[in-house]
Amino acid sequence: MVDEAHGPHLKFHKDLPVSAVEAGADLCVQSIHKILSGLSQGSVLHFQSDLVDLARVRRVVSFLQTTSPNYLILSSLDLARRQAVMHGESMLSRVIHHAESARKRLNQTKNFSCFGRNEIMARGYDLDVTKLTVNVTRTGFSGHEIEDILAKEYRVQVDASDLFNLIAIMGIGSDKSDVDKLVSSLEDIEKKYHGSAQNWVLQIPTLATEMVMVPRDVFLLYKSKRVPLSKAAGHISAQTLTPYPPGIPVLIPGERITQAIVDYLEDLAEKDIRVVGQEGETLRTIKVVSVR
Repeated sequence: MVDEAHGPHLKFHKDLPVSAVEAGADLCVQSIHKILSGLSQGSVLHFQSDLVDLARVRRVVSFLQTTSPNYLILSSLDLARRQAVMHGESMLSRVIHHAESARKRLNQTKNFSCFGRNEIMARGYDLDVTKLTVNVTRTGFSGHEIEDILAKEYRVQVDASDLFNLIAIMGIGSDKSDVDKLVSSLEDIEKKYHGSAQNWVLQIPTLATEMVMVPRDVFLLYKSKRVPLSKAAGHISAQTLTPYPPGIPVLIPGERITQAIVDYLEDLAEKDIRVVGQEGETLRTIKVVSVR
C-alpha cells in the first residue's frame, strides 16, 4: 500500500517518476485536489492486487466514508481524470518548464539553492521536478522564518518548511506568474534581510522503542496524565507526536518513551519546531498513560 497523495499526476508525463501503480503497488491512495484539478477532499484509492481481497477493502472503506457523499467532489474527480487523460501531458509540460525555470533562477541567487533531478538520480532515487525544495541555510534564517516572511510580507504560501528548506509545490494550474512571484520574493528577501549565521544541526537518533500497549487500549481503557517532557522517559505515551516534515510519528499511543526520544523532542522544542499533536505553542509536557 502506497501513500501517493502528491503523485496523481505522475502517470501523465514521461519526465516524471514512475507512479506507484506502474511500480506494482497493490493499493495506492492519491489526493487529486493537491496536484490535479479536483475539489478539496477529492481523493481516490486505486486497487490492483491478487493478494488483497477487494470485498474486504470495500467493507473497510465503508467504515470510513459517509453514506451522503458530496457529488460536486465526485464529479470533479471524474472531470479531473478526464482532463489529465486528454490534456495532462501538455499541461504538465508547462508546469515542468516553469518549475525548471524557477530552479535555475534560484540557483543563480547568492543564498538560495534548489537541487534538480540529476543530483537525486545520481544517488539512486528519482525526483518529481514540480516540487521545489529551496535550501535557505546560507541566509542565516531557518526555513520556518523565511516561510513566515513570505506569507506575511509577500502573500506567498509554500507547502512546508523545516530548519533548512522550503518546499514549494506546483499543481496543474500553476503558471509563470506563480513562479515569478516566488522567485522575486526570495530575491527581495535576500536583499533586505540578513540573518545571523547559525549552524543548525539536528541530530536524529534511531528513536527505536517498544510497543507496550495497543493504541486502542490506551484510548479506551486507561486514563492519562501530563508529565514534564524532561521527566517523561520510562512512561508510556498516550498521544501521537509527529514533526512535519517529514510527517513520521516519533511517538504513538502505547509506545515506551525513551531518553533518546525525550532528547530529540527537547531539541525540536529548543529550535521552535512545532510538532503536530503538541498542546500549546511550545512542547513542554507530554500525555502519558496513568497506571493508577
